[in-house]
Amino acid sequence: MAKLPKPRFNLKSPNATSESLIFLVFRYRGQKVLYSTGLAIHPKEWNFKAQRPIEKERRPDLWAIRRQLDDFEAYCKAIYIESGYGRITVQSFKDKLDLKSGRTEPVDQLPQLSFFEFIEQELEEMQQQGMRRSSFQPFKLHAEILRNFSREQGEFTFEDIDWNFRLQLIDWLATRKVQVGYGNKTLSILRQFMERARRKKLHSNVKYQGSGWLVSKKKAVSTPVTLSLEELQTLADLKLGGYYKKVRDLFLIGAGTGQRFSDYSRYTPAHFYRTMNGVPILSVIAQKTDIPAKIPLNIFPWLLPILEEYNYTAPTLSMQKLNEGLKSLCQNAGFDDQMLVVEQYMGRKARIEKRFVPKYELISTHTCRRSFATNLYKMGYTLAQIMPMTGHATETQLRTYIGIDAEENAERIALEIRNRKMDIH
Repeated sequence: MAKLPKPRFNLKSPNATSESLIFLVFRYRGQKVLYSTGLAIHPKEWNFKAQRPIEKERRPDLWAIRRQLDDFEAYCKAIYIESGYGRITVQSFKDKLDLKSGRTEPVDQLPQLSFFEFIEQELEEMQQQGMRRSSFQPFKLHAEILRNFSREQGEFTFEDIDWNFRLQLIDWLATRKVQVGYGNKTLSILRQFMERARRKKLHSNVKYQGSGWLVSKKKAVSTPVTLSLEELQTLADLKLGGYYKKVRDLFLIGAGTGQRFSDYSRYTPAHFYRTMNGVPILSVIAQKTDIPAKIPLNIFPWLLPILEEYNYTAPTLSMQKLNEGLKSLCQNAGFDDQMLVVEQYMGRKARIEKRFVPKYELISTHTCRRSFATNLYKMGYTLAQIMPMTGHATETQLRTYIGIDAEENAERIALEIRNRKMDIH
C-alpha cells in the first residue's frame, strides 16, 4: 500500500540576509503543489534538514511558527484522505487548504523552483516511488557532479542549458580527466532532468534537444579481459585456504554461471534444482534487469563440487574484498600477459590514451561473466543459446560483450578456411 504524501517546507530565499517566506510543497496527483504558508523566518533560524524553525529558548515566535507548520502538514493529509485520496482537483485542494488554515487574503507570490531545488525534490520523489537502488544511484551521483560544476563555474537556470552550456560542461569534465563513458552519463542525466522538468512545466527551453548531445567514442578499444578454460582450471587446481579460497571459489561460481556479482554473490539453495532427467539447473532472476535465466551446472567440471562444498550458498564477500583478492590470486597464478588498455577521456573530441598492463591487474568481479559468455562461444554454442543465460537483449549486444580479439578472430577464420580446403581435397 502506498504511503501518504508527506508535505515539505522550503524557504523562498534560503540564502537571504533577512526573513524569507516559507512555502509548502506537496505531491498531489502526480503534480507538485506549491502553497504559501504566509509565514516568514530568517534562514539562520531555520533547520533545513528538519524543515522547521531551530529550537531556541525564550523564542515563543519560533515555537508558534513550528506549531503552525505542523498544522499545515496535518491539514494536507486530512484533505488528501477526506477527498478520497486525491480525487479532487489541485485548485480544489488549495481552496480547502485555505478554508482549514483560515486564509482570507492573498499572500506573497510563490517562487519558481531553481534547477537544484527541482533536482532535490525529483530525487526524493524517485525514492518515494520505490525506484530500484541501482537505477537511483546514478541520478544521485551525477546530480552531485552537476552541483560541483555549478559551485565552480557559477549558478545556472533551466533556460541556460543549451549547446554552449554543454561545451562548458564537457570542458570542465575534461580538466578532471573524466573518462568518456562516465562523462556521457553526466550529460545524459542532465538531459533527463531537463526533460522531467519540462514535462512538469517548470521551463519551456528546448535548446538542449537534438542528436549529438553525447561525446562520440572512437573505435579504439582495449583487449577484452577474460579467463580461458585453462586459466579457470588453473585457479580451480590451486591449493588454498581461508580468505583466498573464498575469493577463488566465489569467482569460479560467477565464471561458471555467467551472472553479475549482485546475483552470484547471493545464491542460496532455493536458486538450484534438478530437472526430471536429473540435470542440475540454476534458476535466477537478475536484480538489475528482472530478467530470468536458467543455467545448466555441468558445463564446467569444477563448478558442482564447489557449490556442493558450500551447500549451494555463495561464500560471503563484498565486491571490494573480492576484487582486492582476485588481483593477488591471479598474480600468483601467473596471469601476467601484457594487455592493451585503451582509455578515452572527455573533451570536445574523445582523447585516447593507450598503455599495457599485466592481465592480473585488470581482473575483477565482472571478468567472470565475460569469461562465461566467451568460453561458451569458443566451445561452439551459438549466440542464441548463450543469450537466455546471460540476459542480453540482442545478439549484437552479446557479440560486443564476448572477448574475442582481432587476432583470435582472424586465426579462427583462417583455420576454418584451411579445414574446408582439406575437406574438398
